[in-house]
Amino acid sequence: MVSIRRALPFVLLAAGLLWPQLGLAEPKPPSEEESADVSFAKSFLGKTYSDELDIEGWIDLGGGLVSPPIYVRHYQREEDGTNLVLTSREVSRATATAPASYVVADALVVPKPQKDVEFSLACVQGEDEMLRFLGQAKGSEDKEWWTDVRRAWEISLETGQIASIKTKGVRCTNPGW
Repeated sequence: MVSIRRALPFVLLAAGLLWPQLGLAEPKPPSEEESADVSFAKSFLGKTYSDELDIEGWIDLGGGLVSPPIYVRHYQREEDGTNLVLTSREVSRATATAPASYVVADALVVPKPQKDVEFSLACVQGEDEMLRFLGQAKGSEDKEWWTDVRRAWEISLETGQIASIKTKGVRCTNPGW
């Protein structure tokens, strides 16, 4: 004998009465710290600067030209190792009397990777040898390229926008190489 109490949830589920509640669960909202980091990163969008952009509390780890006129800059927060990547568009070239001028096109905040994983600006995908990919990867210290990529992003050569991509075919240079 089947109990009505036990069968009722299955009947309601089959009838679609419980389905909306089960299928529309809200994603977990970002923590207060994650929200603050996203707001902080977004505050740079559209900011114009000349030559260098120093950010208090963040170590400038370098960067460079992706493809004219798009540049990338990598920072790491001193207190916890969180990574900040800014892409910028060159709006005026350097002259003998003035440094180059840039406008920030996009920003990406990535928490410090787990142990043995490194964040890298020097990643490629497939046969595309242009360093316009970012990734979190790990690998053997004796290998030049790491293929165990956990997360990856692509920088648009037209806009400088940063977008999350699948890791298939992405490889990153070993930072110690």
